[in-house]
Amino acid sequence: MKQGEIQQRLADTNRWWSDPRGWVRDDPDLREAAEARFHRPYTAGVLDDLTKGSLYVLRGPRRVGKSVEVKRTIEKLVSEGIEPRRIVHMSVDGWNASDLGRLAGAASQMTPRDGPRWWFIDEITGISDGWAEQIKWLRDNDGRFRTDTVVLTGSSSSGLRESVGILAGRRGRVAAPDRVLLPMGFRSFARLTTGRKLPDGVGRLRIADLTPPRLAEAAYEIAPWLHTLADAWESYLQVGGFPRAVAGYLASLVVDPALEAELLRVISGDAFRLARITDLQTSALLRRLTDGLCSPFNVARLARELDVSQPTAQRRIDDLREAFVVWPAPRESDGFPNLRPQQKLYFTDPIYTRLVPGARLDLTVLSEQQLGMVLLRNLEQDHPGSYVQFDRVLHYRSKSGAEIDFVGRGFGGAAIESKYVDGGWRRGAAKTIRATKRRGVVATRTEIDLEDPEVCAVPTAVLAWLLDD
Repeated sequence: MKQGEIQQRLADTNRWWSDPRGWVRDDPDLREAAEARFHRPYTAGVLDDLTKGSLYVLRGPRRVGKSVEVKRTIEKLVSEGIEPRRIVHMSVDGWNASDLGRLAGAASQMTPRDGPRWWFIDEITGISDGWAEQIKWLRDNDGRFRTDTVVLTGSSSSGLRESVGILAGRRGRVAAPDRVLLPMGFRSFARLTTGRKLPDGVGRLRIADLTPPRLAEAAYEIAPWLHTLADAWESYLQVGGFPRAVAGYLASLVVDPALEAELLRVISGDAFRLARITDLQTSALLRRLTDGLCSPFNVARLARELDVSQPTAQRRIDDLREAFVVWPAPRESDGFPNLRPQQKLYFTDPIYTRLVPGARLDLTVLSEQQLGMVLLRNLEQDHPGSYVQFDRVLHYRSKSGAEIDFVGRGFGGAAIESKYVDGGWRRGAAKTIRATKRRGVVATRTEIDLEDPEVCAVPTAVLAWLLDD
């Protein structure tokens, strides 16, 4: 790409350069977000605490709102008095790594010649030929870029560990330079979609805080809103947390079918970009994943159904994981993931289950899946970037085959079992949990039972409200 072409794109897309006040009104991403009929303004706030001179990597699935978060950050910087010409934004999906150097050179001719700048480079993972090496070179050799604040966004976790390793020592003095933007959590969903009063005075807990005294105190405070939260949780299981899905639900009580079509194209065109896989095989893969939710996943069986080799089937699962479509819950062994036995696989959002024609999942399965995402988001807040490691939310399986849905480091000795029922949960769940000598928390539909400090029962909606911000 030639320098003049890049400069033309910069002038066309960095509208705050020419119209610092009016660009927000005309920006298509921000305009669409503003038109959503949310009961409150929504922002994930994932870029609210940028440290000047640092380099951040923000990952998350496509259509989850990364561009909106970037544009809101730019809006905030401008409102705080940052000179607009110091803020550079460019989407580089499909570029070559060498084009990044040309971008730096092109922007140097259009931005102030000295002083700090803020870079927002979108879809960096769309560059397949060594973007991390090029960014490293710029941090090492370009005196301006070395001290600039840089935010790189991407829709794939592929090669994240290697990329972060290459950039080591060039991230600045920041404790959490790696960020993950996931579909919105339950508390945000309830605030945006419920016009009724909610228990906002109850703050977020960590998973390790789920001790019997804290649970008893919190459950007592939240009990008057149990019916409201339970209804909101079941809506959440149907709608999910993609902002466009929530906006469509509020507008017409249905999720935008165009969003579902886009996500299916993302899977075919992005996750499987380099794979020779037919639409029929893609549909079969998604159906198999949907049918296997909440159970250890058998890759060999998937390979037979797709008529491919087992390594090929595993690569397709890996593609979906790296595109933030699915997430694995490995089996736990002494507090750490054991990768040899079969893993459980879940989708990151309920919307993916609707991409399979005719798929109908009961709420029990969806509730377990989304409770797992609640736990992942909770840990991500305390350990930014940890989501992509998939080593903190695990499942337990005894030698006799008894299972506990969620255990792991950071749980403070708690074992969390999803039983989306009212009554009849104690016999099996309590026995399995006690055998592990863990503190049990059973996520029911609406039942509260805190009499037994070793195995407490709390409605899933209440648990999600306490953990998910």
